[in-house]
Amino acid sequence: MPRTTSRSDIEASTELHKRIAHLEQRIAELEALQEVALVFSSELRLDRLLALILSSAVDVMKANAGSLLLHDEATNELVFQVVQGGGGKALRQKRIRSDEGIAGWVFSKRHPVIVHDTSADPRHLTRIDESLRFHTAAMVAAPLLYKNKPIGVIEVINKKSGEQFTERDQDLLMAFAAQAAVVIENARLYQQVVTERDRLLIVEEQVRRELARELHDGPAQLLSAMTMGLRFLRQVITRQPDRIETEISELERLATQALRQVRNLLFDLRPVALETQGLRAALEIYVERLRESDNVQLHLDVRDLKTRWTPKVEAALFSIIQEAVGNAKKHAQPKNIWITAQRQGEKMILRVRDDGRGFDLAQVENSYAQQGSLGLLNMKERAEIAHAKLEIASQPGKGTTVTLSVPMQPTRA
Repeated sequence: MPRTTSRSDIEASTELHKRIAHLEQRIAELEALQEVALVFSSELRLDRLLALILSSAVDVMKANAGSLLLHDEATNELVFQVVQGGGGKALRQKRIRSDEGIAGWVFSKRHPVIVHDTSADPRHLTRIDESLRFHTAAMVAAPLLYKNKPIGVIEVINKKSGEQFTERDQDLLMAFAAQAAVVIENARLYQQVVTERDRLLIVEEQVRRELARELHDGPAQLLSAMTMGLRFLRQVITRQPDRIETEISELERLATQALRQVRNLLFDLRPVALETQGLRAALEIYVERLRESDNVQLHLDVRDLKTRWTPKVEAALFSIIQEAVGNAKKHAQPKNIWITAQRQGEKMILRVRDDGRGFDLAQVENSYAQQGSLGLLNMKERAEIAHAKLEIASQPGKGTTVTLSVPMQPTRA
């Protein structure tokens, strides 16, 4: 006779199916985490990585929507960086205060949260739902922590089944959040490296062009004149011997001028005196060379400059002064440039002041991209290297003053 199915058999079968479903769900979760980890190891595009992390979290939790917010340190706001479902594109790049809403609470407290009924939670921002015509019934959110520093929040919203989020969902979201935090920081570091590389390439190209122009306008022109002079001298020797001395003197003058210009270029590229004798000696030589070749009146007073810094700091300070003087000569058409050093307590105040045309500082800083000029940016970066405070004061028609406040350090050997 066929065996009848008892109630206990049915219950056992149901329990078995539940356990199988649970294991299948757990496998899906682990596979999703593994997929994120694999892509993370081979992809450094931040937008794609964040989208994958959020999409995997939403799919594996069988939810309707989700969002990933990043912290903007400049404004202390949370920005909806990636959104899936719900508000979709309309919500992207929207901003909220870093302590606002459930996301703000999670970010500020650095702690995950499960909300079973958002309508009963005073932290929920109903205005966002109303503007997007989307109802957030329940959600689970986790902070993105990198070295215990909050950098954003990931949220998963509304289970498709209508069930409540569980502690396991929260733990899973925390795992996705941990992946996301590492991804974000690695991608940011990578982008910083790429940006710095591109900036260095631009600076290098700028230096090459400057050097090519200075060689063309300086020594190359003099050498060309010397070549023509030598050809003319060959004719003078046979036709006008009495002019030989005059022509040789002129050639000697051109050769001396060319040599001076080449030495000035070499000094600008690598001021050996800076390495061996320090900033004061380098500035004295620098100004003396400029006086020999420029019409601008240069005034130097660095009697207080007796401190030696590390080579890196001295090189940065010298480059800033070079940049300031070069900018004045190139753009301001000054009659005078003053370079001074004055000790004030535990700081050395270095100044480069000119009586040229001046400029609108805010306008120049806002138009870097259009002008392609990196002069002021280079000065600021070198000031950071020297741990110095850089101030630039200028107004149209009133000249420019570049001031460096440098902390005094023990004299090095």
